[in-house]
Amino acid sequence: MELLFGASFGLPNECYSNLTGSGISFGVSIVKSVATVTGISVVTRAISFLFKIYLTRTLGAEVIGLYSICLSVFFLFIALTTGGLGTVLSRKIAESEAGGDNLKPAAYLGTAMGIALAAAAIALGIGYALTPDKTFILSDERALPMLKIMLPALITTTFYIVIRGWFWGTKQFGIFSVTELLEEILRVLFTLILVSGVISGISGASGLALAFTLSDVAVALAVFAVFLKKGGSFKRGVSPKELLKPALPLTAMRVLGSAVGTILALILPNALINAGSTVSEATAAVGRISGMANPLIMVPNAIIGSLAVVLVPEMSADNARGDSSRLQSRIDSAISFAIAVSGLFMAVYSALGTELTQWLYKDVESGVYLEKAAWLMLLTPVNMIVATCMNSVGMEKESFLSFIPGTLLMLASCWFLPGYIGIDAVIVANLLSLSVEVVINLILLHKKIKLKFGFIKTLVSVACIAVLIKLFADFVCGICARLPLFAGLAISGITSCLLYAGMACAFGLADLKRLCGVFKKRRRQQPPSNSADRLKSST
Repeated sequence: MELLFGASFGLPNECYSNLTGSGISFGVSIVKSVATVTGISVVTRAISFLFKIYLTRTLGAEVIGLYSICLSVFFLFIALTTGGLGTVLSRKIAESEAGGDNLKPAAYLGTAMGIALAAAAIALGIGYALTPDKTFILSDERALPMLKIMLPALITTTFYIVIRGWFWGTKQFGIFSVTELLEEILRVLFTLILVSGVISGISGASGLALAFTLSDVAVALAVFAVFLKKGGSFKRGVSPKELLKPALPLTAMRVLGSAVGTILALILPNALINAGSTVSEATAAVGRISGMANPLIMVPNAIIGSLAVVLVPEMSADNARGDSSRLQSRIDSAISFAIAVSGLFMAVYSALGTELTQWLYKDVESGVYLEKAAWLMLLTPVNMIVATCMNSVGMEKESFLSFIPGTLLMLASCWFLPGYIGIDAVIVANLLSLSVEVVINLILLHKKIKLKFGFIKTLVSVACIAVLIKLFADFVCGICARLPLFAGLAISGITSCLLYAGMACAFGLADLKRLCGVFKKRRRQQPPSNSADRLKSST
């Protein structure tokens, strides 16, 4: 599904307070952690987004399409090597520390690393066995040389994913996010060097693939160095079964999800070709979805994903302590917050998608797709947070079972519908898949923890606001039609965002006065630090 849409701050209980209206409430510790992760994530995604614009303009949609096909196969193998180990590792570490056992984290990490690296070695062998001169796993054989260059990164990617799971579980959210930022920066640097043709004989598609692998090695070494500096270590003492049992459902789900991406990379271009497109047009269509529209659709994930990262260990600890009241409050608040954030982008994209992609990529077709797909952003944050919650409370098996029917509907839609509605089949496929998964997961989660459904009010409110914002943005864009593209886009976008913020306050989705009051209260509670303390903190 990634192809279609695209991976202790503990405070006293007295500090917990509502930050926004409509049931969206988090502790100050959660807010600080989310703010830290979000700040770094925004920078990371901004770099990634700008760089994708550069690649798209430099290499074109067709090469980006080939790269996307390779990534779908690569991530299938990564799902096999790490699967749900990272999530389960972070949950187990958080639970053990909540129970006062500070020795087990290293044992959990050692066992997880042994399992993952063994799986990576096997996956690497299978990968090369399946990629001779011709292969059935790629819809366009021009991608084969790129894939062969990228496969060795299976070892290093697996290694640092497991290490990052340790940072995640020990609630070192800042370091967890910084390693992701480092990964993006190194990838950009290596790609700029190799794609530009600075090194003789290496450029274009081959340079893009080689940059992927070399930057991955550099990231693994850097992450390991940080891990050692933070006192990390590997120990024995945990049975592999203790990690494998909860990880297997997640692994199966992620393998299936990655397999779906790989299958879609095969069947979607073929379905488009059967519908009348040429091979180049079909590959370019995949590139427009994955390389142009998806990065925009995933922008809210910089915030929503940060919240998910912070909540996993927090909710795991709540569940281990049996604190159901706080757990339910966290879940309901997280879903409401995610919907409110996603709604802003949904409203703007649905009105200005074509102008935005024309300005960014000099491509109109991806914007047409973006305007239609934007409305799916009403369901994606719900699905994302609910899945995170289920994994945090040990419902990995149930999450996997709900994933199957949605996946089958997605595959069937992408196989049969392109002949009737073209590339819009991808939007219908996602709509059916998301709807089924969200409904089933909410029912299962409610049975487990008596989930509150306060977020439904937020969902309805955001949908109504988004429709009004779209109409307003269309109107302003029409008025600005005679202006240069960027000027009209900026005026329409900024005024739409301001109106969304105002309507969010009017609908009770954001209580800015209370939010400011909480942070002022927190600032007053902290004693002023002297210059020596500040120097120590900065180091």
